[in-house]
Amino acid sequence: MRPLIIFCFILLGFTCFSQKNKQSAFDFGYTHQLPIGNLAEHFGDNSAIGFSFMREKENNVFYGIQGNYLFSNNVKDTTIFDNITTSTGAIIGADGQYANINLMERGFDAHLFVGYALHFNEQNLSGFYFSGGLGFLQHQIFIDTKSQNVPQLDEDYKKGYDRLTNGISSKWEATYRYYDKGGRFQMYAGVNMTLAYTKIQREYLFDKMEYTPNTKSWDKLAGVKMGIIIPIHRKNEEEFHYY
Repeated sequence: MRPLIIFCFILLGFTCFSQKNKQSAFDFGYTHQLPIGNLAEHFGDNSAIGFSFMREKENNVFYGIQGNYLFSNNVKDTTIFDNITTSTGAIIGADGQYANINLMERGFDAHLFVGYALHFNEQNLSGFYFSGGLGFLQHQIFIDTKSQNVPQLDEDYKKGYDRLTNGISSKWEATYRYYDKGGRFQMYAGVNMTLAYTKIQREYLFDKMEYTPNTKSWDKLAGVKMGIIIPIHRKNEEEFHYY
């Protein structure tokens, strides 16, 4: 399956470069994502902010690159510190006081994508844009000790709890892009699905007191996105008549 997808990207790449440019643009936007399946057991919904660069050819085929920073306060697995907490569930710092620990989700993704645009009017770039991409996804539990001295959660020990996970991923998107004819306002909105084949990268899990299983899992994220478009080149579709 993967070789077929790569072949399709290469074939579309050759098709793209043989055509003249119709537009080039940067996108900046926000995505709200819901985890599905195994990932939903560890995290709740998350936000992502990111950017992309795309270039569309005269045959309506477009391609580009995108990246997103993922963040959330919705960590479901609150039992990972059970082996270093008191009977009341508190963690004691080096000063003998209760430490205030926050758990958050952090991560990023990056993808190369290619797709096809459906324009209702060839004189206007507005329309539906469908794309697929290949790339990389990473996520982890960010352990915030708020600069407190907590020896059992120093920078090295955090690695035994943070579940740093990454792997190859694909992303599929369907968006509607709106271009104001006067060039004053451009925006997009749409949906996407990220499917990643990932593995925990830490060798040992302190909370389970065992080595990390040599297994991989499918991480799925369904997202709703919106943002602004900043054109840096667009084909002039205006016609001039001289008499």
